[in-house]
Amino acid sequence: MNNKVYIKELFILTNKLKRLLDTKHQKNGLHSGQARILIYLYRNKEKEVFQKDIENTFQIRGGSVTGIIDSLVKYDLIKRVSLKTDKRKRKIVLTNKGETYAKLGIDTNMHMENRLNSLMDEKEKYVFEAVLMKLNDWIDEEEQYEKTI
Repeated sequence: MNNKVYIKELFILTNKLKRLLDTKHQKNGLHSGQARILIYLYRNKEKEVFQKDIENTFQIRGGSVTGIIDSLVKYDLIKRVSLKTDKRKRKIVLTNKGETYAKLGIDTNMHMENRLNSLMDEKEKYVFEAVLMKLNDWIDEEEQYEKTI
């Protein structure tokens, strides 16, 4: 494989992974984006979480997050709660039903993580993590550069 196909291969790989995760999460009645947000809310339920936190954590655009949040509200998995101190700001809170779905999502993700981990030995995991961090840093640098020109 030469340098010219890395981006194509990364797109294909991420699309396949998303499709596989969607298939797994659909058994719980969710798609992977919904599951990610429910899991995030579950793991941060002691904190006040706002839409901006979700956008920043997952590096997703505001409109995309709004769509996912709207669908989760529609299915009574989360609710938007106005703050007493600032009625314009609304935190995102899991419902009891949402907590149940979040736990199902965690189980699904853990199963997938365990399967992925079993594919690699410790040295391969170390190299894989290093490559992921290098790619992530490179993308961050490229995004910053694009903002300056």
